[in-house]
Amino acid sequence: MNKTTFLAALAAVVMSIPSCRKAPETMKISIFCDHIESVARQEKIPFAEAAKKIKEIGFEGADVRVFTKPEELKTLDSLGFAHSCVITDIDYSNPDQKELEDKTIDFMDKYGYDRLMLVAGFIPEGGFSQAEMDDARQRIAAFAARVTAKGYKILIEDYDHERSFTSNAERLDSLFAVSKDLGLVFDTGNFQFSGQDAMEQFEHFRNKIGHLHLKDRVSKTDLKCVPAGTGCIPIVEIIGKLKEDGYTGWLTIEQFGSRNMLADSETAFQIISAAIK
Repeated sequence: MNKTTFLAALAAVVMSIPSCRKAPETMKISIFCDHIESVARQEKIPFAEAAKKIKEIGFEGADVRVFTKPEELKTLDSLGFAHSCVITDIDYSNPDQKELEDKTIDFMDKYGYDRLMLVAGFIPEGGFSQAEMDDARQRIAAFAARVTAKGYKILIEDYDHERSFTSNAERLDSLFAVSKDLGLVFDTGNFQFSGQDAMEQFEHFRNKIGHLHLKDRVSKTDLKCVPAGTGCIPIVEIIGKLKEDGYTGWLTIEQFGSRNMLADSETAFQIISAAIK
């Protein structure tokens, strides 16, 4: 064998060896388990069948709640849904929430979730004194420290209720000021509820974002949810900025109130999957 033939043969062998390099990571698309439950109700099919239909669309993960039924969690696991996030509702207007805090951490330990979104409850209708507000924030921060100490990630979101502890940018900033452990689930549609611009707040909180809820609205005056990418929120532009940042985390489709959840989920998935490529 001459040298030229030998080198050609060697090159052919090298080319046939599978590459050990991993494909570059990209953003991943998930859906609320609640939405799968909506599909089951609307289509009049079992939860397992609804979950299979959602998985066949292409969704990779599911955001669940601490009190999601164990049989539903088992179904999601059997179909290959990744554990994108678990959500817990703990009302910090109540001074003693240790039992619910413990149940939340126990759930994460038992079912293998490492990302938590905390819905921190609501300020009483009569309002809070500054001292009461400060105390509530310190208790939220203490729970966040507990979760972080377990090696889990804890996040809060811009929640669309006027009495929420996290209803707008100012209240979020007040929480971040007392807790280094909290990150942000950026809900693309909720700042519109508080009268704040989604793009402005995206830039403001850009370095805090650890998860996204892709919620779209009809218009500034009509806050009804529509499939992500079909309303007035610049969701595709936000995704473009995330790509610039190298974000490879979860994007969760959110469209509570949909009357055709299966079709709307497919519409949103197609738009968002095209945007992240």
